[in-house]
Amino acid sequence: MELKIIRSGDLSGLSALTEPGQRGKLDEYASEPEKLFALERDGKAVGWMHLHIPDEAKYSAFVYIYIVPAYRRQGIGREVYREAEKRIRLSGCDWWSSYPPSEASDAFCRAVGFTYTNTNHYMVWHGDARIPDLPADGIRPIEERDIPEGPGIWSREYARMHRELGIPYDETVPTAEQIEHDRREIRAHPERWNNVFLLDEGGGPVAYGAVFEDGDGVGSVAVDYAHRNRGYGTRMTAFLTRECIRRGHVHPFLYCEAGNDAALHVYEKLGYRIESSETVAVKTRASIREEAERERIC
Repeated sequence: MELKIIRSGDLSGLSALTEPGQRGKLDEYASEPEKLFALERDGKAVGWMHLHIPDEAKYSAFVYIYIVPAYRRQGIGREVYREAEKRIRLSGCDWWSSYPPSEASDAFCRAVGFTYTNTNHYMVWHGDARIPDLPADGIRPIEERDIPEGPGIWSREYARMHRELGIPYDETVPTAEQIEHDRREIRAHPERWNNVFLLDEGGGPVAYGAVFEDGDGVGSVAVDYAHRNRGYGTRMTAFLTRECIRRGHVHPFLYCEAGNDAALHVYEKLGYRIESSETVAVKTRASIREEAERERIC
């Protein structure tokens, strides 16, 4: 199996290989051609893969594999996945695989050792609902003094949310070196952090939120557990949606895990609607370590 990086001129050919229902995923990745790989066997195109490996291990890697229907159930997907796994392991991070919901895909992910699967909703704000005029008082850009407490809200509550859904998930706890690195970064390059915001009611941050780097969607919203049910999540989401629009994106999007009913209610109340759903499979650091230990013993 040969993997090669797809250049922009190859995208139309890959689109022709791809089933109509999954071409939107290919279009989503078209802006990152350096992360797209063509899949060939015996000189024939059999599919493609998107592989994102972050610069820092505290973030997750993502892998999406598409195999042409005629070449499925021949072990190609597993071979491609193992190649991706070799590269991801070097980064030391968790990794995710996303795909349209199907029992066959779930079985594949379990077979290659993913820890769990869950469904993610892709939601878009179309402007057919008015965002409430909620107060933005107390919402401000993150500052050096907020490290690590501010991002800690996201890491802590994201892990808690998964556990409440019955899904094991490792909370990311930064090392002293990572904390110092982030403080230096925000001090030297505050513009790189202009997509991260905190809601501070005067006694310290109570909610965390961020838009994606290019401002086209809401990347994350989290409210400290002790301050739930006070409308902070709604205020933060409304602010972030307006921030996306202010940056020129009239149809912001976000993702919401199935079963996270409280968040889904907030997003729908603000005018977001589910456009599609996909399954997300996750490998955690703990399971990665266990696999590596079993391989070492064998």
